[in-house]
Amino acid sequence: MYAFFKGTIADTEEDALIVEVNSIGYRIYVPKDMILSGRVGSNITVYTYTCVREDAFILYGFSSKEDLSLFKLLITVSGVGPKMGLAILSSMDSNSIRTAIIMQDSKLLSSAPGVGAKTAGRIILELKDKVSPLDIISATNEDVTNEAVLNLRQEAYEALISLGVSNLKATQALNEIEITEDSRIEDIIKLLLTKI
Repeated sequence: MYAFFKGTIADTEEDALIVEVNSIGYRIYVPKDMILSGRVGSNITVYTYTCVREDAFILYGFSSKEDLSLFKLLITVSGVGPKMGLAILSSMDSNSIRTAIIMQDSKLLSSAPGVGAKTAGRIILELKDKVSPLDIISATNEDVTNEAVLNLRQEAYEALISLGVSNLKATQALNEIEITEDSRIEDIIKLLLTKI
């Protein structure tokens, strides 16, 4: 229903921010890091998910579109509701969650409050084909919007995979180098191979 709110932090609560927009205060449940960094009186943009139940109308908010899309993905898993999805995103950053899913690291996922081994296993099983290492690349390089650069990154990533490099190592290597639109794919791959 609401895509985002742009306003002022009117108050902070244990698990939510009160965001004032046009003299209306909206209670938005957010991850812990947003509460810790939120200062009353500061301006904020919150990307939101609206949960409508018989007895409640609840807003969940995130600092980026990437975090919001990961939250939406998490709550598609059977047994994972918005509260648990928020708890997972409160206990670790979105790249760690994506990496845990790709690497099938149920121990890391089950370190989130309320997430047992069975639920962690179900998250991995249901999302392993929906989370790509390229999501980690784009999430860690939010400032990279140039299409030519993104295409070079994708081409380099695919080249590493075809050379037998694991998804995670390819992703980590790509995150360690800088690629510009003037970069040549041959030079990028040579540089990447020094990082692996």
